[in-house]
Amino acid sequence: MAVVNISIALCTYNGAQFLAEQLNSIASQTTQPDELVVCDDGSTDDTLAILDRFAKDAKFRVRIVRNKNNLGVVANFQQAIGLCEGELTALADQDDVWLPDKLKNAEQILLSAKDPQRTLYCTRLHYVDATLVTLGLSSIPANIGFSNAVVENSATGCSVVFGSEIKHKFLQANSTDMLMHDWWLYLVATAFGDVVYDPRPSLLYRQHLSNVAGWQPRPSKLWHRYKSLRQRLKAGTAGMDSLNQAARFVEAYDDLSRDKVELVSHLIKLRHENILKRFFYALSPGVRRNHFAENLGLRIMILMGWH
Repeated sequence: MAVVNISIALCTYNGAQFLAEQLNSIASQTTQPDELVVCDDGSTDDTLAILDRFAKDAKFRVRIVRNKNNLGVVANFQQAIGLCEGELTALADQDDVWLPDKLKNAEQILLSAKDPQRTLYCTRLHYVDATLVTLGLSSIPANIGFSNAVVENSATGCSVVFGSEIKHKFLQANSTDMLMHDWWLYLVATAFGDVVYDPRPSLLYRQHLSNVAGWQPRPSKLWHRYKSLRQRLKAGTAGMDSLNQAARFVEAYDDLSRDKVELVSHLIKLRHENILKRFFYALSPGVRRNHFAENLGLRIMILMGWH
């Protein structure tokens, strides 16, 4: 098996409560990374002290960047990814715990891919609470591809590892166009490369009050989506955020294949078509989510022109 360089991009912000556990889980990987790039977004707790102590004893290179100005999670991750020098890049959140074979499994699967540098690897998640008590496993997606990426992110960032060509395409875009950095990476991989989904969980995905994004029981998730839609309609906000992001994605890459451009353009155009045209499209839409109820909700939104 070829030897490759693996970089880890870790972003931190006031993460002292859980950071040491995450760093220890990275140091305990059966396949060690070649470097860890950490971009701190202005922490005021003990985060930087924890990082400095870890860097002194780490068996791999650790580079710590202290942002002068707060960038926010998306721009900060784009910065960290851009600083990584490995052929493969793995993303890490500050509050999770990696399972020991996370990098080993990713490397093995990516190196067996047809084109590792154009492939994104992602996995199932093992949800835990703040004290690492099990909450459950994420569902295994039935649909992986651009038609899914337009309306849903099925590649959670803390699980992904990707090749240099995926990184190159990602870095061409403006972070302000992205809903989330991992969703944009999923769009890039489905548009210009390939996605490999591993049903084996690769980490303990910690859920707590400070999560940027996290797990919710399905009924609760659907209820929050309904409330969000109701608020958007009352405010007169146009279109789904995911589809608006997809439109920005199409504009960002002039070498995107015609079928993908047309898929997004047709959906945007349908917002202003009559209900009969939306009805026939909704019967067999060109986009799909990974759960029956959410797919039904998507079809209703298209039918009503709320998409």
